[in-house]
Amino acid sequence: MSQDLLLRAGAIVVLLAVASVGWWLATRRRGELRPIPAVRSATRGSNERRGRGTNGGEQTLARVREVVALPPGTGATVVQVSSEYCSPCRRSAGLWSELAASEPALAFVEVDGGDHIDLTRRFAVLSTPTSLLFDSSGVFVGRIGGAPTRAQAARALQGLLGENSGEGASVNARPSAGTTRPSAGTTSPIATDQIGAPR
Repeated sequence: MSQDLLLRAGAIVVLLAVASVGWWLATRRRGELRPIPAVRSATRGSNERRGRGTNGGEQTLARVREVVALPPGTGATVVQVSSEYCSPCRRSAGLWSELAASEPALAFVEVDGGDHIDLTRRFAVLSTPTSLLFDSSGVFVGRIGGAPTRAQAARALQGLLGENSGEGASVNARPSAGTTRPSAGTTSPIATDQIGAPR
């Protein structure tokens, strides 16, 4: 009887260890940019990013514009797919909004994934928040699953904004204590879609 109990306890310990390692592997890249792999073009001899969605359509900013009104931007665009009862979505959208308000070359829009199922399928969004990053030419360059930290967001935007970055604005800078967010009447490259007001 005691040997059977020891075997069961050992099996439970092994199962918990495997589950813990699996959870760690699944969440270790949360908030980090996952770039879309570049493929070598045989005809042009240059690297091009893969831009095929799960339903056969192209993954470009133009496809997002078909279903969502996007704010103007001269550099990168971040499209965050959110859901209504997602608290990490609010935290992530607040961070992207702050960065877009301080960086003229960055545009941000938040999209309700439940209202735009076609968009979530096209970009293979499986959880919220998922931030889709596009360069200045509208090419889909990567995604961030989960709510990024300020440092993770700054690293993701560093390569996208590059020389398009506005004078004096820095995505690495923390907002000072007296910094206020843009009011509803100001023009800012921030938009939302049924989730909430600009943060």
